[in-house]
Amino acid sequence: MNSLYISLFATAVLLVATAERTKKDHYRFRSDQPTEGEDEEEPHPHRHDPFSTIIPVARCRHNFNDRTETAINRQINFYMHSAYVYNSMAHYFGRCDIALPGFQKFFEQMTTEQRQHTEALMKYQNLRGGQVNLQQVTAPTTNDWGTGLDAMIQALELEKTINQELLELHIVAMQHDDIHAASFIHSTFLAPQVEKLFTISQYITNLERVGPGLGEYMFDKLPQN
Repeated sequence: MNSLYISLFATAVLLVATAERTKKDHYRFRSDQPTEGEDEEEPHPHRHDPFSTIIPVARCRHNFNDRTETAINRQINFYMHSAYVYNSMAHYFGRCDIALPGFQKFFEQMTTEQRQHTEALMKYQNLRGGQVNLQQVTAPTTNDWGTGLDAMIQALELEKTINQELLELHIVAMQHDDIHAASFIHSTFLAPQVEKLFTISQYITNLERVGPGLGEYMFDKLPQN
């Protein structure tokens, strides 16, 4: 009798196990049975997981180092800050108690130039498969820019800082053998930047020569302004 109970119990256990396996593998053929360690289904490389925090890599991205991407975003932020500064200068010289429209026009052009540089870098970031990460833009340290000479000296220092930032960005690209990024930075930004440093330096020399007051007023009327 005991042997009969044991035999029936063993048969029941076997049937339950077979049913569970059949239920689990209802849509599997024998050749599809996983080998050891393959019970978990591998995630599909293109399947979207709404709960995943991993940002997918852009298909067009190639030889574009994370450090280069970060440096470009930093340069974008600095161009935005520069545009902020030049915009402040332009409106300062447009005040009725300053009334130097030539300086106002010059700094408005500088504002537009910085914004164009910002857009160019953003487009390049997308072109290389990077991601534009906008950051908080630092406000100018002052709203009182003094004389035209004072403002030009401030502009020259700002342009030198921009030039240094561009040189460091170029170095980062070269360190990671990114010839395309290095060439783009050199031709689009660095070469014109050197000319800008020279032009503003000439303006400072002329302003020092003519002096404040009437001399500054006459400089304001020159065609380049």
